[in-house]
Amino acid sequence: MHRALMTALLSVFLLGAVAPPGAAAASCDTYAGALAAMVDADQALRKRIDFLNQDTPEQLKNLQHLALVDRTNTERLKSWVARCGWPDKTRDGDQAAGHAWLLTQHADHDRPFQKRMLALIEEAAMRAGESAGKNFAYLYDRIAVAEQRPQHYGTQFLNVGSRPCDLDFAPMEAIGLMPLAAYQRLMREMQHCPTDVATGRPNEDYHYAPPVKP
Repeated sequence: MHRALMTALLSVFLLGAVAPPGAAAASCDTYAGALAAMVDADQALRKRIDFLNQDTPEQLKNLQHLALVDRTNTERLKSWVARCGWPDKTRDGDQAAGHAWLLTQHADHDRPFQKRMLALIEEAAMRAGESAGKNFAYLYDRIAVAEQRPQHYGTQFLNVGSRPCDLDFAPMEAIGLMPLAAYQRLMREMQHCPTDVATGRPNEDYHYAPPVKP
């Protein structure tokens, strides 16, 4: 196995030895570092996966390793959140919450956990007097699509054809409205915006000039 991958995987399991679930490591001082190490393991494997060609023996093995790392990371994150709560910017730094969110995104095998973390993200934003933000949006939509519900923010895509890149937006909550591309074209037509006949896109050579009053 690739040395960088081995190092990343080893870091995940060493976290379990250094800070096992429960009473050990009562302090939260190393929370941010633990999250960063878990994300390193997560990304080391995902960078090795060819998502357009996943059926080769090598890629199947990588996917098996990825599933193991995701499950291990989820259990570690559960332990840290139970002990220290959702990462706090003042205590844990600017990147910790983003790292926790990324690990939660990849905990698709544990939907109840993802839902609990979604609530914590919202609660943290409320305490800070901020909007829930893009991390909340991505996780909300990911859960909704997984549960075969319409997404709300338009962050998730589905494969709608036979090829890996045949992607389109997953269904959204705007029930009864036309597709976004069609609505966009309609608005351009209503504004009398010149478009390229072949593509339906705005003519890039067009420059708006306000009408001359009579």
